[in-house]
Amino acid sequence: MTTIKIGALADSGDLYPFIPMMEGWIKEDGVNLEFEIIPTVQEVNMTVLSKRADVSVPSAAMYPYIQDDYYILGNAVATAVDGITGMPVLSTTNMSVEDLKRSTLIVHGSNTSAFTLYRLLIGKYGKLAIIPKVLDEIKALGKEGDVLVAVHEIKMMYAMQKLGIKPFVITSMWDMWTKISGGAPMPMGTVVISKELGKEAVLKFKDLYERSKRLAEKNLDKVIKRDVEIMSEAQGVNMEREIVEKTIWADIQEYNVPIDKVRQGLEKFYELTQEKGLLPKLKGLDIV
Repeated sequence: MTTIKIGALADSGDLYPFIPMMEGWIKEDGVNLEFEIIPTVQEVNMTVLSKRADVSVPSAAMYPYIQDDYYILGNAVATAVDGITGMPVLSTTNMSVEDLKRSTLIVHGSNTSAFTLYRLLIGKYGKLAIIPKVLDEIKALGKEGDVLVAVHEIKMMYAMQKLGIKPFVITSMWDMWTKISGGAPMPMGTVVISKELGKEAVLKFKDLYERSKRLAEKNLDKVIKRDVEIMSEAQGVNMEREIVEKTIWADIQEYNVPIDKVRQGLEKFYELTQEKGLLPKLKGLDIV
């Protein structure tokens, strides 16, 4: 029996493929799964850096730091192809892209794809405010920071509407990415699995993940209900079903991009970030 420790991120879109596994609706012979719910992306990134989990969902920008220890699951890379979740840069006041370079920037972690893309595509900022929780980022906008990169765009916009905040969209990572990427998709998050498990166990889990994802997508009502419960407990707030449902629908598209497009996006992302010295050199893409 192989035990696989999974650090699942408490974000609806990243969480939904894991729920059938978590609830025991789907299993794999010879594989025992242990789950930990991790509340923020930055904590997930530190979890894989310290090898605390065999499987987790770090930012795409983390992979060069963990490439010796983890494979990327090719069927589990959150990839933007149409700008629906294109990471807009939001502010409570209207400003130009040039103004961004003098502003206090809110991001949810220093190792995130959002912050890496900002540094790649815009470059400068006045000050940096790291606020790990998504909903706390929203509350800080206009108080602790001037602008934020809205990674969980649907959740951000919905929460702002509920709070009576009307943000200005200054630009988006997607719009700027398309100008320099040659049409490559934009990678955001990954699911990685430890090389120490051995290739046989890795491939077993990859198949299990795929079956779990498909089952979740066919049973969204049941999955969304459980997702709301998990998210509410992990984030310490009462998550609304509507926002979870909209987030999952957006992320279903991101997690079902063909592998050739996934690889194209990752290769371009690491090429551009390495040219600018933003990420360590990639020895090669270990995708299974």
